[in-house]
Amino acid sequence: MSGLNGNVASTVTDWVRATFLYARPDFDLSPDLPLLERGVVDSTGVVELVEFLQDEFKITVGDDDITEDNVGTIGAIAEFV
Repeated sequence: MSGLNGNVASTVTDWVRATFLYARPDFDLSPDLPLLERGVVDSTGVVELVEFLQDEFKITVGDDDITEDNVGTIGAIAEFV
């Protein structure tokens, strides 16, 4: 990823690591890793993630936007933002 998407992906990756993977520093968090399926984020974590995205990137995430296609992976999040 390059440009804005790369910056978004990097910021989100850092936040996910600090928030959900702090006890697992060697976890391979690739851009296409399914966050829910792999247990990185649970349903409560999705709410935290959406709040982070809204605060960090000054966007509005509607209920209909909270899908696997938009927030299922770091790469999807970067594209969505």
